[in-house]
Amino acid sequence: MKIVMDRGYCDASLTFCARCSAAFFQKPLGTDRPCVVDVIDDGNDDVLRFEVRTDGRTLEFDLTDELQEGLAVEGWEFLADFSPEFFRHGAAQRWRELGKLPASHGSS
Repeated sequence: MKIVMDRGYCDASLTFCARCSAAFFQKPLGTDRPCVVDVIDDGNDDVLRFEVRTDGRTLEFDLTDELQEGLAVEGWEFLADFSPEFFRHGAAQRWRELGKLPASHGSS
């Protein structure tokens, strides 16, 4: 399974985001966050894959026990090799625009 997270869907500050994502990574299955934009069944039940998008960058990783331990303490920044923006802006407008899409959007 692959979980796609996009920090652009939440206006939370970086410190709140770190706490929120740390709680998420403690038990990633069965919880939901505004930044979780897709859950993809990739046919691999043995590995939980993640794609985290922020600041025009993408972090991709398989959730191992070792990574989960660090992520559960520090959040997604545990893997970031860059300094993310402290504040996010624009999520409210993106959600309003999504609300205008027809219910059949994306279905065939």
